[in-house]
Amino acid sequence: MSTASHENATTPRKQKLIEVALPLEAISRASKADKDRKVGTIKNIHKWFAPMPTPAWRALLFAATIDDPGDPVRRAELLQIIEGLVPENGAAPTEEALKKARVALAGQGGELPTVLDPFCGGGSTLVEAQRLGFPTVASDLNPVPALVTRIETQLVPAILGKPPVTGPGDGIEGVAADPLSGFLADIEHYAGRVEQMVREQVGHLYEPVEGGEAVAWLWARTVPCANPACGIPLPLYSSPWLSKQKGREAWLRPLASAQGVHFEIGAGTASNIPSATKKDGRGGKFTCPACGTSVDERYIRKSGVSGRMGLQMLAAVIDDSSGRRFVSPRHHNVAVELPLDAPDLLLPEKALGFRVQAYGMKLFSDLFTPRQAAVLGSFADVVAEVPTWVKRDGGDEAQAAAIASVLAICVSKMAQSNSSQTRWRLDSRNGAAKAEPGFGRQSIQMLWDFAETNPFGDSVGGWKVQVNTVAAGLKALPRAARPGLAVQVDARKAGSLVTPGSALVATDPPYFAQIPYADLSDYFYSWLRRAASGVHPDLFSTIATPKSEELIADPYRRGSPEKARQYFINGFMEVFSSLRGASRADLPIVIIYAHRQEEAKDGELSSSAWDALLEAMLAAGVGIVGTWPLHATNSTRQRGIGANALASYIAMICRPRELGAPSTDRRGFLSELRHELPAAIKPLQQSSIPAVDLAQAAIGPGMAVFSRFAKVTESDGSAMRVRTALSMINDVLAQVLSEQEGDFDTETRWCLRWFEQYQWEEGPFGDAELLANALNTSVQGLEDVGIVKARAGKTATIHPDKLSASYDPVGGHRISIWEVTMHLSRILEGKGSESGIDAAGILIARARQRIDDDAVKELAYLLFSICERRGWSESARRFNSLVSSWPDLQVAARAAEKNGAAPTQDQLSFGGHEDREGERLF
Repeated sequence: MSTASHENATTPRKQKLIEVALPLEAISRASKADKDRKVGTIKNIHKWFAPMPTPAWRALLFAATIDDPGDPVRRAELLQIIEGLVPENGAAPTEEALKKARVALAGQGGELPTVLDPFCGGGSTLVEAQRLGFPTVASDLNPVPALVTRIETQLVPAILGKPPVTGPGDGIEGVAADPLSGFLADIEHYAGRVEQMVREQVGHLYEPVEGGEAVAWLWARTVPCANPACGIPLPLYSSPWLSKQKGREAWLRPLASAQGVHFEIGAGTASNIPSATKKDGRGGKFTCPACGTSVDERYIRKSGVSGRMGLQMLAAVIDDSSGRRFVSPRHHNVAVELPLDAPDLLLPEKALGFRVQAYGMKLFSDLFTPRQAAVLGSFADVVAEVPTWVKRDGGDEAQAAAIASVLAICVSKMAQSNSSQTRWRLDSRNGAAKAEPGFGRQSIQMLWDFAETNPFGDSVGGWKVQVNTVAAGLKALPRAARPGLAVQVDARKAGSLVTPGSALVATDPPYFAQIPYADLSDYFYSWLRRAASGVHPDLFSTIATPKSEELIADPYRRGSPEKARQYFINGFMEVFSSLRGASRADLPIVIIYAHRQEEAKDGELSSSAWDALLEAMLAAGVGIVGTWPLHATNSTRQRGIGANALASYIAMICRPRELGAPSTDRRGFLSELRHELPAAIKPLQQSSIPAVDLAQAAIGPGMAVFSRFAKVTESDGSAMRVRTALSMINDVLAQVLSEQEGDFDTETRWCLRWFEQYQWEEGPFGDAELLANALNTSVQGLEDVGIVKARAGKTATIHPDKLSASYDPVGGHRISIWEVTMHLSRILEGKGSESGIDAAGILIARARQRIDDDAVKELAYLLFSICERRGWSESARRFNSLVSSWPDLQVAARAAEKNGAAPTQDQLSFGGHEDREGERLF
């Protein structure tokens, strides 16, 4: 547990628990588990982009409302309540845990505040608020998240406990005792009727398979071969493999002729499996299997723009009694004309994350095959009739709206698995293959080959699968919630949705220029509008989702990056001004941000997203009083290094800035930073925040200092810019990390300074000796302890992967923080029985009686900082992985000690070795 940043001591108000303490490790563990859960969460209800984990919101809302008692014993009790709210498996808390939380909230006296989220997204803030008993108000400019959150927090709570319209029934998977069971039974019933009617309309487009079921049809785009003498349709596909599952290996065998390429299916693990037409490496480079002519991406784009890009089936995927098999496409006739009512929404001319327009695609309908467009349109049209069916069967308006809305969501969710954005993915663990829905990333990419799933099947993309998945997501909703309000409103005006000064504002705003929410949402909007506009005319009154008012920094939409940035700042000034008026005076405002966009500009390290958001916040009179880093993803992934992605969410605890706040100059601000930042950084490191996120988390306590002042004056009399303040915070953070070097032994300090200059490369022996002399050591001594190699006038630190696997920190040799850190990295990164968390835990257990293992973590933080600054991404990933694994390593070390892996005191033998001064080392 750690504490939030320093607060202005003159503020005459009672602190909330969130401003003093949080059980970060428990919240982060639950948040990671929530991210990893594939079923049974509200994420299953509909796709939304970068959703905030529900356990984190549950904890933050409770802690933002509860007063800090001041008494450590009572505070510990409240922290235990929060731990009960966030089970480590990421699931919903028990009823007993919820009861304790509600009793504590009731003990505050008075009514609970209304939780207001003006960027409601997938609804996690409001769902968890309702679980705790708060009234809720949600809004979003985008009608897609507004509908999703309306279903979760307004429509479903309104029908809880009602019997099914269609008569007695257990509902999906038998939940008769559940207040949701009647509704789930209705969903199952009307979903079945919808599918039956759609089958009657378009079922003939999907030929039945004798003795089995078609799972998917695999397609490749084609362009004419660039060789005029050949000119055959060249299929663009990236892998010959259809399945690598042991005993069920299958691959494509292209057979080329003057008429074109057709495919047969090979089986087994033959050594001569033909290559795909795509060449290895990045970009679109392909080779014609008939004549060997190569084409590049420029040619492919030109072909697409001129209308010469086509489609060719590669294989059909069949499930039968023998399992999964792949068959040649020659017997599968799927020629279908594009329906006249296919989505005619224009793709954006240019937009963040969009790549397909360069290949001649102009409409969203271009993302769907003709029969996908036909079947999705049929499902949407039939679902539009459901409210009439429900009311004719005796259901009331609330039931009709809820049932039809959920089925509309099922159509929209179905589109995610029924378009050319659906990949055929081989499982890296066992080689099995299946279709993977689109939007693995927040973008619409150009896929050369894709999977067309069976909408009437029982696998990915099937209607029944969507309905069951959404139903499983609905089961994750609270059962005693009072209906909230969810509307489509610009966030600039969201404060007017509640009585002034009555709300607990908690939100996760858009991430600057990272995600084009509105442009991506049009993919779903066409189908939702077609299916649900009769039930929600307020959400679907426009042809497309609103774009011009969207609060992201889209340079394509605004004309330039700087204009986009200024638009973002101006918009959020209005948002924070509105939210400040809505916020209850005794409550903080909770803002989540998870953006990592660092750039070098004029020699300074800055973050456009952060300085834009913070500039808007401060201009609106809102300051930061504390920050918390919440780890929620696996930050050891390569994408987390040097990419615009965070492994941690940063929770900013905000308050209106003091009217009588003092001013200061640059020197005064820097003095306060140097005084306060070290104390704030230590708890962050103790919480094992990933090294990749430390600089971002440090923004919070640093900006808490900056926002405490009404004005920070530069030497020329001008006001200091937020960007300058962020640069100074980064500089002081680097100083804090460097000062931790004083905790290290001499050998480690030498290695650290050498590494900063050479990484793992060789440097002159003379320079190495000079540095060693300055630190009162020697290169020979460094070589003796196995961390440096010196030969032929060159010296280098030894890469962890090249260190001895027989290393043991117990014994009669000198030991350093550096060598333990490098060996830990070797074990974590290695493969085999002597690698991994458990093996690394044994090493810590055996080393910790001779070194301070916290110093190992401090060294890893410092090494990551150096690597990131120097652009050494692979080494940065290695040390970030070590820091991120630290909590698991400590658990493994304790288990190793319990199992006798650590030596007892009488087993520790240092052999009387002496240092250069003649004194014993230990």
